[in-house]
Amino acid sequence: MEINYSVVIRTIGKAGEKYQKLLNSIENLIPRPNEVIVVLPEGYELPKERIGNGLEETFLYSKKGMVSQRIFGIEKAQSEYLLICDDDVSFESDFVQKLYKPIQSGIAKISAGPLFSFFPAKGIRAIYNNISSSAVETIFNKNKYVHILKSSGWSYNRNIDINNQKYYETESLPGTCFFAEKKALEDIDFNQESWLDKHGYASMEDQALFYKAYLNRKKIVVVSDAFYVHMDATTSKKENNISEKVFFASGFNRFVFWYRFIYSTGGSINKIVSVLSLIYYIIFNTLYLLLKGIKNREFILKNKLIYKGYINGIKYINSNEYKLLNRIDG
Repeated sequence: MEINYSVVIRTIGKAGEKYQKLLNSIENLIPRPNEVIVVLPEGYELPKERIGNGLEETFLYSKKGMVSQRIFGIEKAQSEYLLICDDDVSFESDFVQKLYKPIQSGIAKISAGPLFSFFPAKGIRAIYNNISSSAVETIFNKNKYVHILKSSGWSYNRNIDINNQKYYETESLPGTCFFAEKKALEDIDFNQESWLDKHGYASMEDQALFYKAYLNRKKIVVVSDAFYVHMDATTSKKENNISEKVFFASGFNRFVFWYRFIYSTGGSINKIVSVLSLIYYIIFNTLYLLLKGIKNREFILKNKLIYKGYINGIKYINSNEYKLLNRIDG
């Protein structure tokens, strides 16, 4: 089987052994990619690890920001199809073949393997997520992987048939690893969503990318037997630094995402339901952080930062900068 595809990797060059496992996976892919593009933010050193087996990376630098890196890699790739990865995943040699199949047959424009670690762990936190409508385990929609809720949260299907090759439609994915037609990604015009990088932490970046694709009628499927491992590079997590900017950005990005992709993409009834759903989510999230704050005052600060993000999000959607963005049709 011949597939005209490029591999595009986003990294800060510090994932070490995990990054090497990704490179090893790429070396073994059948068929081989036309090129391997590695995108780093400006000012970062190249990773020490290198690919082998006759392949050679092309290293590129983009503006700092997860969205900027992703867009730059997509723009620079020369192939018809793209395997887009973060620096901490691994997969088997037939991974691309499985992901290409629904795209080749015209079923979808974007495909990915199932990632169960993406779903909330079972327990108290999962119960809270269900009640607050931030991440709800679905009772219906058994033919779907993820469905975006009016609250800006999502529902998910944990019961994926991994023993047979099945395609599950989805409205969102973890952006750690996916396969796509390059033109479909270009048509989404993700450059318009650079506001996600505005505050140094691209909260909800993946949800914005894939839900925008869904709203633009670019069908996305999860291939049930296209397994991959997310090794979760702890070095990258340290670099992200769970700090004040993270909680501020999570509030800002969530509000702008909700307004742009949910509230603004439907009629009057949609707007009413969307507002009530967001208020419901905010109330429960606030109560949760306040209760956590009884034992740890840090959660009170987190709550204030998230609210500050919401307020700045409201200001942003009324700014001239936002009004220049293209409207998204639902």
